[in-house]
This record gives sequence, C-alpha cells and structure tokens, in this order.
Amino acid sequence: MGILINIDNGGTFTDVCLRNGDSVVHAKAPTTPHDLTQCFVTVLTRAAREFYGEDDLPRLIRETEYLRYSTTSGTNAVVERKGTPLALVVTQGEENNLYGVGAQLADDPLWRSMVPNAPVGLAVGTDGAVDVGELTAVVNRILASGAQRLVFSLADEVAERNVKEALLDSFPRHLLGAVPFLISHELVRDHDHARRTLSAVLNSYLHPGMEHFLYGAEKVCKQNHLARPLLIYRNDGDSARVAKTTALKSWGSGPRGGVEGAIAYAGLYGIDTLLAMDIGGTTTDVSVVCDGKVRLNAFGSVEAMATSFPLPELHSFGLGGSSVVCVVDGRLQIGPDSVGAAPGPACFGRGGTHVTLTDALLLAGVLDGENYLGGELKLDAQRATNAIEKQIAGPLGLSLDEAVMAVIESFEQQVARHLREALVSLGRDPAKATLLAFGGGGPMIATGIAEAAGMRRLLVPHMSAVFSAFGIGFSNLAHEYQAPLQNGDGEDLVALRESMLVRARHDMFGEGVDQDACAYDCLLWSAVDGQAVEKPLNGAAPEFDPAASEHRLVVKATYRLPTFALVGDDGATRPAGDPTTHAHVRTAADSAENVPVYLADELEAGATFTGPALLRSPYLTCLLRPGWSLRATRNGDYMIEVA
Repeated sequence: MGILINIDNGGTFTDVCLRNGDSVVHAKAPTTPHDLTQCFVTVLTRAAREFYGEDDLPRLIRETEYLRYSTTSGTNAVVERKGTPLALVVTQGEENNLYGVGAQLADDPLWRSMVPNAPVGLAVGTDGAVDVGELTAVVNRILASGAQRLVFSLADEVAERNVKEALLDSFPRHLLGAVPFLISHELVRDHDHARRTLSAVLNSYLHPGMEHFLYGAEKVCKQNHLARPLLIYRNDGDSARVAKTTALKSWGSGPRGGVEGAIAYAGLYGIDTLLAMDIGGTTTDVSVVCDGKVRLNAFGSVEAMATSFPLPELHSFGLGGSSVVCVVDGRLQIGPDSVGAAPGPACFGRGGTHVTLTDALLLAGVLDGENYLGGELKLDAQRATNAIEKQIAGPLGLSLDEAVMAVIESFEQQVARHLREALVSLGRDPAKATLLAFGGGGPMIATGIAEAAGMRRLLVPHMSAVFSAFGIGFSNLAHEYQAPLQNGDGEDLVALRESMLVRARHDMFGEGVDQDACAYDCLLWSAVDGQAVEKPLNGAAPEFDPAASEHRLVVKATYRLPTFALVGDDGATRPAGDPTTHAHVRTAADSAENVPVYLADELEAGATFTGPALLRSPYLTCLLRPGWSLRATRNGDYMIEVA
C-alpha cells in the first residue's frame, strides 16, 4: 500500500493528513474561496514539504495510492446561503402544498434562498402522460425569468421519465447554454414525495459549486498521475470517485470525518458519552457518541428540511474563529457570516476589517501572533485593536480589555448552550460526558466552553488541528444502493438484490480495485422511531418490523483501506517539568498574568501540569483556565480535567 492522503477543505482553512506506514504528517493552508483548487494544491505542497523536506507536489501525488477529499463547502453554502438558486416544477395542484410541507417552508430563509420564485405546476395525466407543448411553454417561461437550474419533482415516476425524454428532445444537452435539470427520482427513490422534493432541491442548490472545484482538484491529480481516481469522502462515512458522488452526499462530509475519529477515540479511551466539538473558521459542528455509536437519523435533516438519506445527528452552527462579531441593538452578535481566510479577520492584515474571535484571542494573549500557523502568517495586533475599539468597545461603552473578554465569553456561552442542548436531548448529563475538542479553534478556549456547559473533562487529540482529515483515515472506499420495499415484495427480492449486486461489482471495478477483494453486504433498512436500523439480510423473504414506518433493501460494496494505529492509555503520570516560556494572558477583563507555556511536541507520555497555562504547537493552541489539569496520554493526546 502506498501513501494515503486525507484532505478536509473547510471554509477558512484546508487541512491535510498524510499516512505512509507508521509515519503520519499534517499541514494546513488558508482556504481560497475564489478558487478552491488553489488551496488544494497549496496544502498538498505543504504536505510534500513536511514529508520529503521539499515542495515536490508531483512526486507526492505520483507516489500516493489513495487521496480522499472531504469538504465543508456544502455545509458553509447552506449556513451562509451561498448556493445556486433554482426553479422547481411540481405536479399541478402542489405549487403551494409541495406534497405536504409547503406551509412550513413559506417563511424558511434557506428555502427562499434556494427557490426564490414560486414553484410551477405541470399537468400530469393519470397514466403519467405529459403534454410536450405545455412542458416547453413552462420551461421557456422559467428560463425567461433567469433561472440557472431546474428541478422536476413530480408525484408520478413515469411522468418524470416522460419529462426527461421530452426535455432532451426539445433542449438538447449539446447546445451552448443548455440549462441543467434534475429529475427527482433519478437522485433517490423515495415514496415520500415531500422528502424526495427537498432532497432534489438541496442537491441542485449545492451541485454547481461542488462540481466546479471537485473537478478542478481531480484535474490536478490526473495531471500529476495519481494512481487511482480522486475519492470524495461522503456524509455516510465512506468515499467514492467524483463521478459517483452526489452533491447532497457531500453536505456535512467534513464534519463526518470528525465523527469517525470521535467514534475511534471513544473506543480507545472507553468513554461512554463523548461530545465531539469541531470549531473551524466558519462553523462549529457538534455530535455525540453514545456507547460507541452516533445517533443515525433515518431521514437526515439539513436545517429544518428532512431528506431521503440517513445522516448522523450532526449539528452545525455559524460560530467559528472567522465569524463576524458585531453589535446589533446593543448586544453582541456572532455569525453566521464569516470572513474566512480571505480577507480573513482584521488581524490577518489582508484587508479584512470585521471583528472576529481570532482578533479577540490575539489581544487576550491566547494566540502567538508571531507563530500563527507555524509562523507562516503574522498577526497584526494593532489592526485587531482598531477593529474591536471601533466596532465593539465604542458601541457598548466598554474598555478594550472588557470588549475583548466580552467577545470571548459570548462565544463560549453560545457554543456551551449548543453542547448542553445536544447532551440533554439524548438524556446525558453534561457533568458525566467528555468533550472532544478539535478543529483549528476547538482547543483554544475549550476549558472555558466546558465550564460554561457544566462539563468537567475534555480530550484534545494530538491531531486536533486536522482531526476531521485524520478521522477520514478510519473510513473505506464504498458504494451503497437502495430501493424502497413494501410488505409483499419478498418474492421479487432475489432478482432485485442480484441486479444491485451486479451494479455494485461494476462500480467497484470502476474504482480500480479487485472486485473479489470487496465485501458485499445485503441489508434490510428500516426507519423505527425516526432512527435508521439495519439488519443483515440472508434469506429471500425478510421479516418486516411492524414498528417501522418504511423499509428499504440496501446493498453495500466495501473495499477496506488501512486505518491509523492508536495506542491505548495506561493512566501513568509524571511532572511535566519546566515550561518553555511564559505568555501574558488575560482570562478576565480585570485579570491578566504571565502563564507558563508548554510545547506539545516536547511532552512525554504521562506529563502533567495545571492551569492557568498554555499548550502550543505549530497548529495547536489550548488555554487551561485556573482549576484545570492536563495529562499527556500514550497516544500523544491531552486529557484535561477539573483539578
């Protein structure tokens, strides 16, 4: 097995984690939203520098066997409402109802950004017939209004096939300017028309942006002779090549990498309730691992919209290190808008003028402005000061120090509220749960967030800065196929299963792996109390659970990839020794002191120290508030508890 590379493209930074045998290296690069291919190349070049000692990108790609790529681009597009608007065509009479969800979507801001104009109705005959003349008139009218994409979600699958045939005849794909369209049944087969409609709309909304940069990244890989097709990591926890990945499957894929890593860490440390908190530049993503599993919603939601696909219970909020902080009606507001890495926070000195958490942490002394991102970016304290004084301190009548701490404490309180809600909704006690803090901003003020949430223990992974990319290293190459079932479908199950297996083997061949080295699992999927339940299906006549609302036949083909090796902990302790240096840190508006600074790479297993203190490495910053102690584990992670 050659080099394995995992990349997580976030809204502010793009992370890479490279594995070659027992050797693991990682790096970060600012995300370039104007051209995401640029940050893809930059972060791979930095990985080559870490691995070879020189910027040899062609060699790195040439010697790589698998490159898995996840992105929060879809998540950020939803949070910031920056997808591509579309026009929706439904069965005549459903324009306002939308198969039962129209009323709840009327004032939904995400829905309005996706479908800015009222849905259009199309007459459908009892046999699924569609009048071609009417269809052409409807499409011409929609296109004249400036629509860039079309989604057809009709109640009748036959009607959708007729629409597709007529559209390809009247509006051929080979003509310049042909407007893309999506037929809902081709995305997913779901008896619930409303879910299928929402899934199709969301997929089409995300598709253009995803397609643009994913094919750009794939082109770079091909030009440099990557051994196998670029793999896209999906929100179901597995990967496949670009041409076999739908846009909606990429939504939340970056955070899902963190979920896989969290599951592995819960097992490593024997933690019953592990709350994963991923704070990036644009969002904070929260999930809970209970008894080794993450709750899997049968019909995962994107904000308030239920889709046809199972999704892990993962909550994403517009709170990140680059989220815009401002004063609205005399109160602090954080997010959901983000300045990303370009122009970035005011302290980046790239033209950004908005206040962010990063600016506040710099002025509080938590961040080392001379060694941010390993020294590749120098932070400008004066620009941060000017922004906070003008936009926060002045409007609120606060001193600079008070304004700095107000920003930090407001961020801590808002994130803590989401953490408590996630735990309480599952019947878990925050005081007995462990907080897994990762992402570029996760560990920085994790003890403050834990205190506000009523939590007493947290865990910072040694790969915390790139943990979502690291977590992808516990996933496999896989394809999954499903078809809805009803009672009485057992007689046709064998033929259906065989046809899906043929397709699975064909697609695994297309991935360039040995078909016979793959595992092929046939499952009966059921939705029970809103949760997805899967059972192995060996016989031809499945037993349908009467408590389930829906059933599906699922065939999954899996080719296993090597995973990262983790080292168990023995709980041993030893004094950490003298700190490397000290830093002037403010932990309250009226309290600042010189606190010891320990370098993460120099701590041996078992090393312990207590706060107030700072833990730092080129990509990691963690502030221990007074009353907390830290212990380095044998795996190189950091267990932090109330002293």
